[in-house]
Amino acid sequence: MLDATPRSPAAGLPALPRNVWVVTLTSFLNDLSSDMLTTLLPLFLANVLGARTGVVGLIEGLAETTASLLKLFSGWLSDRLGRRKPLTVAGYALSTAAKGLLFFANAWGWVLASRFGDKFGKGVRTAPRDALIADSIAPGQRGLAFGLHRAGDTAGAVGGLVVALAVVWSSQQEAALLTRATFQTLTLLSLIPAGLAVLVLALGA
Repeated sequence: MLDATPRSPAAGLPALPRNVWVVTLTSFLNDLSSDMLTTLLPLFLANVLGARTGVVGLIEGLAETTASLLKLFSGWLSDRLGRRKPLTVAGYALSTAAKGLLFFANAWGWVLASRFGDKFGKGVRTAPRDALIADSIAPGQRGLAFGLHRAGDTAGAVGGLVVALAVVWSSQQEAALLTRATFQTLTLLSLIPAGLAVLVLALGA
């Protein structure tokens, strides 16, 4: 069970509890999935769907505001429930489902719904996830544990960008603009690491 009690301090990465590694791998996979899409999303909105610049800003503004407001509520709720894992898993699962909506996007409203659902999931999971890490480690391990988790986030983001560029380069070398078919391919590919992220967290301990 992921809701573990703190362990005594010990030196080095091998001493970190399994929970930390599970959450780090989950974050890596989820960021890999997300950055495969978010990197190209403004181009998709402008080039494929014909959305104006203001619409792009509106979508991201609403999505980020949703995530920020929900973090406070989800952190409070996880404290009341005394459990972190269910909310964290639910948040990642919701984000995964929301990404799938982009495959069907033929108007910017679909993108708004997808980004809102994705960030809603982020808002639900972020505070309980961080609390889950903190609950699993001793005070002397916190810097190392959160540093490892942040490194996993960053590595996933970089990996997502590389995958996105590779898919675009290989599928439309002759095209001047991003095509819907290429973005749909990326959407389907992104669901693989996103789904794995949910499974790793749900079954990782």
